[in-house]
Amino acid sequence: MKRVFIFFFIFIFIGLAGADVPVRQEQFIYSIMAFNGKDYSGTFCGENSDSIYLIAEQDNFITVRKTLVYYWPITEDWKTDTSALNYPFEGTLELTEKGGESRIINPERYTFYNVQGEYKMNWEVATGDEAEKAWQHYQDLVNEYWQITSQYQQEKMTFEMIMNELTKKITELRNAGADVTELVEKLKTLKMPEPPQPPDDYIVPPSPVQSAFILNLPKSEYSIRFVNEDGAVMEGSEKRLVVFEKRRAEGIGFEVIPGDKWTRPVELKTPASVLYVDGTTNLYLRPFFQDEFNDLYYQKMIKNDTKGNPRLMNWVRIQQVPGARIELSENSHASEVILEEPFYVEQTKGSALGYKIIPFDPEGAHKDREPSLIAFKVPVNRERSLIKFKLLDKSGLNMAGSSRQVRVIIKSRWQPLLFLLCLLPLLAMVVVRVIRSRKYSL
Repeated sequence: MKRVFIFFFIFIFIGLAGADVPVRQEQFIYSIMAFNGKDYSGTFCGENSDSIYLIAEQDNFITVRKTLVYYWPITEDWKTDTSALNYPFEGTLELTEKGGESRIINPERYTFYNVQGEYKMNWEVATGDEAEKAWQHYQDLVNEYWQITSQYQQEKMTFEMIMNELTKKITELRNAGADVTELVEKLKTLKMPEPPQPPDDYIVPPSPVQSAFILNLPKSEYSIRFVNEDGAVMEGSEKRLVVFEKRRAEGIGFEVIPGDKWTRPVELKTPASVLYVDGTTNLYLRPFFQDEFNDLYYQKMIKNDTKGNPRLMNWVRIQQVPGARIELSENSHASEVILEEPFYVEQTKGSALGYKIIPFDPEGAHKDREPSLIAFKVPVNRERSLIKFKLLDKSGLNMAGSSRQVRVIIKSRWQPLLFLLCLLPLLAMVVVRVIRSRKYSL
């Protein structure tokens, strides 16, 4: 038995030793932090790629470094191992527009952040001394918060100590038969200190100040190469730079959240989109702005080693439309304007697990909480076979390309008859085969 266990562990060890281990290679790479229309996303361009893709007229950040690159078959993409090797190079970037002159770009200190605003689309970039100021301002806010938190902890400990002493004293006097009215009143006047709120100036706080080549270029095709401090062009640094722009901007799309499946929303991105429902639950709509990009360019900008279709244009969701209204209309009813409202999602009780969306009550059941979603509630039932809606802006004007339809599919009373009609071809085939079998049997 002992030998069996020994052989078992030997086989396991051999299996682990023979497993595929990604081969890491030292490579010169461009590390890219690109603005994708709604936020910043990071990728890299290694030796296996000859092109970099960026959106025009936006600040994008590029650094150069030597690191380990390997292919990860589980996710089928290329990754970097900067924990083992991450050596940044110092130098300049030589940028040449196709058919134009070359110019030298020097690295700059920078930070970027998203300030608190309407629907989370307020990205700002600070460079040079302004970057240091922005970072220091954020650090001051954090330090102030921790100082207030420390003071709050001390006040809370003092409060709890006084509460315990008063409670103990009241209990002792009450057991001794003494009057404790004055102490009880004093106990009622004590108030728990309010915990401090963390800084809410930023949705995404400033990143630590870094140095990078900042590229904000018009639409065109360029070539870049890295020149080190000795004036030599770094081998493998010559790349094609494709700077593209959106084909269409500020299109209107809708995120549709079913009342009984709020974790499975669908999107209506074009006016030709039609949503088919069974009429058993209400719908919650969230309109958003969207921009249209070339699929290949956009996908390559997000992840340089991915694939895309150069002939396909895709709508990309940007941000929710602020201050809008929705106008509903039906076949035989007048139009109705609905407003945006906050809602809260609660888990249903009982054995049937699920969720329900209810109006947000900030003064009652949902006090000190945030709404789960802000949306337009569209009542749906089986008596409304067709619902048309469109988006109105703050001034009440129709927003172009915002018309959509919801069709309610109702179970037909003629369904049994339709089923029988579907069986007619089979019945005819059976009759024909019976007739033929009798004919040939004679």
